[in-house]
Amino acid sequence: MKAFLPALALLALASSANAQPSVTEIGKPLPAWQKGEFDIHHINTGRGEAQLMILPDGTSLLVDMSGKTKEQPPFSLPTRPDASRPPGEWVARYVRRVLPQGADKIDYALISHFHGDHMGGIVKDSPPASNGAYRLSGVTEVAEHLPIAKLIDRGWPDYSYPEPIHNPTMDNYRAFLAWQIQHQGLQVEQFKPGRNDQLVLKHEPAAYPRFQIRNLYANGVLWTGAGDETRSLFPPVSAWPANQQLDENKFSIAFRVSYGAFDYYTGGDISSIDEETSSAPPPWGNVEPLVGQAAGPVEAMKANHHGSWDANSIPFLAALRPRVIVIGARADGHPAVNTWKRMTSKKVWPGDRDIFVTNVSPATAKTTYDIEKTAKSTQGHVVIRVAEGGSSFRVFVLDDTDEDMRVKAVFGPYVSQPSGR
Repeated sequence: MKAFLPALALLALASSANAQPSVTEIGKPLPAWQKGEFDIHHINTGRGEAQLMILPDGTSLLVDMSGKTKEQPPFSLPTRPDASRPPGEWVARYVRRVLPQGADKIDYALISHFHGDHMGGIVKDSPPASNGAYRLSGVTEVAEHLPIAKLIDRGWPDYSYPEPIHNPTMDNYRAFLAWQIQHQGLQVEQFKPGRNDQLVLKHEPAAYPRFQIRNLYANGVLWTGAGDETRSLFPPVSAWPANQQLDENKFSIAFRVSYGAFDYYTGGDISSIDEETSSAPPPWGNVEPLVGQAAGPVEAMKANHHGSWDANSIPFLAALRPRVIVIGARADGHPAVNTWKRMTSKKVWPGDRDIFVTNVSPATAKTTYDIEKTAKSTQGHVVIRVAEGGSSFRVFVLDDTDEDMRVKAVFGPYVSQPSGR
């Protein structure tokens, strides 16, 4: 568990976190990443999630790549900055702007699960790639503009769990992998829960011995907290009753990043029991609380499933107790009324918390408990910048109406609390 700070330190933390940001930073471009810092960019395209992490030695990790889905506005939010380019291209352009100087590729790209708003859905107007071998959306669009060295997902190499996955998006993804492996030397791996040596610093690992990425969960397999041991949460697929089939979200990849005293959680669209979508929800499908226990307390987290009604449950939030929550919205109802109530309730956990939403639609603003007054931001990219060594961090909100990376607001510094793990 996280250790409690002395009373004076807590007062200092509250004062610094609530202080007005320096006027010299507002309206100017986000300062470039510096060696030793750990950046987490929550990129808002309005059409799905994308998180770019720049690790302390400059290693890059792109988690999910946004992309077109079947839904169109008003259910799905408008594309940001505008609709002149597809979401995946906007992500690629954002990544290229903030990669460390001299970097010419993405070191790791990770797809949390196989839904279009995370990997890029193939729709009727998805254009062909320049090589003609597949169509462009999300991950394939990003790779069209910026090389990827290694790609990690939950299903490689056969994509057969819990059953073979075939649809236009996945068939296109298979064609993309085949071409990239043969012609570009792309490396592809399946995410392995329990490991802390799959996502690693590529350039100067010895310089940052207190940096680690721990694989927590995927495909019903959960890290136990002991070494790299795991346990399976699901019975064999053959034993699943017809009315107890699980949604793709339940298989999402989750991991925890630790840098000194700082911890960050991300977990795709992991959710709790789908009470409203199954006549007899299986208790073993309630994976989110167990993932929360495996993660333990963190300084910051990306909300599961865009802050939807079926995610960020009370036991999950009580286990993580985050100081900062970032919600990547892509539709009306992100976040949901009940989820927002849980996130803001001091009964769930007593500590202070600041919540940032990448995009609050007018409909959500009308229905979700004064969200525009309570949230620290309701529009824009959200960047968490962790100081060298991990002892503190700040949050930057960036204007998403253009590509100038202008800072709208700054919060912090927040003090990272030492962990008892």
